[in-house]
Amino acid sequence: MLSLSVADYLDMAFSLVVIGIAGGTVIWFVYNSKKSTMLRKFKKASKKRISLVKENEYVKIVGKAHDIDEPLVSPIGKRKCVYYNIIIEENHGGNGKGRAWHPIHNEEKSTLFSVESSREKAIIDANIDPNSKTVYLVKDIQHRSGTWNEAPEFLEQVLQSRGLKSKAIFGLNKTSRYQEGVIEIGEEVSVMGIGNWKESDHKFDRYSSKNLFISGDNANKLLITDDPKASSK
Repeated sequence: MLSLSVADYLDMAFSLVVIGIAGGTVIWFVYNSKKSTMLRKFKKASKKRISLVKENEYVKIVGKAHDIDEPLVSPIGKRKCVYYNIIIEENHGGNGKGRAWHPIHNEEKSTLFSVESSREKAIIDANIDPNSKTVYLVKDIQHRSGTWNEAPEFLEQVLQSRGLKSKAIFGLNKTSRYQEGVIEIGEEVSVMGIGNWKESDHKFDRYSSKNLFISGDNANKLLITDDPKASSK
C-alpha cells in the first residue's frame, strides 16, 4: 500500500485548490460574458407584438431583418447585411493556444433597418452611443493565418485597407485569426430596447404616419443579437 507523507497531502490539497480556483474563474468569465449576460436578459423577457408596444416601453421584438437604406456589404464574407462585426486578432504566444490572442481590430457597422414580425415592422437605429447598446453577432465566418499558412488575397485586402499587415519583420507570417458576424437581409434577429412612436417617411402602416422606433440609453440598453437562443419565449 502506498504511503503518503503530510507534505504529499498538502501538495495534493494545494493542487486541488488551484484547480478549483482556475475552474471557478473560467465559469465566472463565461457566466458574465457579453453573450451570456445578454442571453439571460432575452430569456427572461417575453416577445411583444409591435402594434401593442406602449410609448417608452422596454420590449423584446423577434423577427426578420430588412434593409431600409442601402444595405452594407460585409468586409470578409462580402454578404449583403444591415449590421456586421469583424474581429482581427494576433497570437503573440506563437502557438495559437491559450490566452495569447490579442485583438488588433474590432469593427462594427450598421445601417437603419427594420424588424418584421407578424406582418408588422419596427425600425432599429443602432447608430447610437456605444454605451447605450450591446450587440452580439454569431461569428459564422472564421479564418486563420500563420507561419506556414499565408493569408489569402482577399484577407490581405481587408488588412491593407485598414492599415494592418499579415507579416512581421523578415517577412514572417503573423499568427492571426479573422472572425465575422453579420445580420443578413431576411435573417431572424432578437432586439430589446425602448419603444417610441414617431412620425416617419417609412409608410409601413397605411392607416398611420407613425412607426415604432426601438432604441436604448445607458440605463436600458439596446440589445441586438442573431443568436437563436435569444428568440425563445
